[in-house]
Amino acid sequence: TRISRPEGGFVLWIEMPRGVNSLELHSRAKAAGVQVLPGPIFSAAGHYRNCIRINGGREFSPTMAAAVRRLGAIAQALLAEQAR
Repeated sequence: TRISRPEGGFVLWIEMPRGVNSLELHSRAKAAGVQVLPGPIFSAAGHYRNCIRINGGREFSPTMAAAVRRLGAIAQALLAEQAR
């Protein structure tokens, strides 16, 4: 997993292992109360299927830390499912 280092703005791009489908991650994260944007919505050609975008415009808090942990658990589950 790689995270961008923003040079401006308040957005983090996160590239996950190829086995993590960001559209499915988005759906499961939303159901768990975590908002992320899947990479393919930023590409007319459907690229960035293993990438997500996270807004970083707020101060990091315990609530956000818990959401990041939930997001990581969902991503790990997707990767494990893909490996089967």
